[in-house]
Amino acid sequence: MMIRPLSLARTAPIRFNATPIASLTSSFSLLHHHTTTQKRHACQIHHPTKLGQLRAKLRGFGEGHIELDFNHSTGLALLTLHNPEKHNALTGKMMAELADCVDLLEELIVPSSTVSVSSMALGSSNDAQTRPVPALHPESKLVLKNAGQYVTKLDHEQVSLLDGLVGIIVTGADQKSYCAGLDLSAAKTTLLTPQAGSEMSALMVSTLTRFMRLPIITISAIEKAAIGGGAEMTTFCDHRCLAEHAKVQFVQTQMGVVPGWGGASRLLGIVSRSHALRLLGAAEPIRGGLEAHQIGFSQVTAPAGKAVEKATEYMQSYVWERAPSKESEGSRRCVPAVRAMKQIVSCGLDDDRIERVSGLEKDLFKQLWGGPDNLARVAAASSKKK
Repeated sequence: MMIRPLSLARTAPIRFNATPIASLTSSFSLLHHHTTTQKRHACQIHHPTKLGQLRAKLRGFGEGHIELDFNHSTGLALLTLHNPEKHNALTGKMMAELADCVDLLEELIVPSSTVSVSSMALGSSNDAQTRPVPALHPESKLVLKNAGQYVTKLDHEQVSLLDGLVGIIVTGADQKSYCAGLDLSAAKTTLLTPQAGSEMSALMVSTLTRFMRLPIITISAIEKAAIGGGAEMTTFCDHRCLAEHAKVQFVQTQMGVVPGWGGASRLLGIVSRSHALRLLGAAEPIRGGLEAHQIGFSQVTAPAGKAVEKATEYMQSYVWERAPSKESEGSRRCVPAVRAMKQIVSCGLDDDRIERVSGLEKDLFKQLWGGPDNLARVAAASSKKK
């Protein structure tokens, strides 16, 4: 059976009609306003025309795809980087689809926070049949699932499931590596120039920063290895779960470059300055187990092959006040309250520091990417694989 992939276009923000509850909604409205009007980073996080053009340009580069199961379990979604033949390395196509995924989440989750507070205060539920369904764009190949089943068209019932979403687990497909960075086989003839590197960096920093600022709590479920750009892909999440023999390594110095997807600036908010220097400058690996815990990089350790399972288990405390049992259906946490806590934590980030570091990171990446040393090291790495 051929699966028709989905694609997502940016549309006007979804609006809902709900009775205002001044004492509750005003605080959430102010919080959302503060979140969306923060100082923008030097990487131009929101620049629809420019970033839309970059996304369209990258769509034709490489294979693989991004999957989002928005009903992985109650209150949790599962985002999968799917390019197992290349250890789930990202291609230009996958980068574009990751941005499509953030578009979807922004449209369906961010506008609904205030409305959900009003509805819960009134003791009523949102009418799913009045909820607009996002427009689909024919060029994206983003794959959506509902409880493991492929979805070819979003409907009101599926959209309503996102009202209860509080967390997303990010992982690599088929229990291969979490992510092996950039798929060099798809990049050698198209992306290994300073200009292409600058464009790729702009889109990825924008996408991952937008993802990080969603009012949704995230965790990376890391099997085997997260290398280079894959290591950067672990840092936009709030938590990390490493399988016992997993390895996270920033190998950019070995490739003659610096992180280009915002990973260095985000790492500084996870580990100490001295640990960050060792991880980035000396390319020291982080290994699953006690080591990752000791430096504050991970919160969960999983047996091999169980990273998603353990990450799902860890996230249950955000979903349930009282977990379901044979005797009880359980009691959910207040979804708007959990989302609001994530917004508060996101707003507490040091924007000035992030702006300075991410801007410098992007400029240095552009200077080094596609340069003589970088090209020689890419060629050497390709020869070794052959």
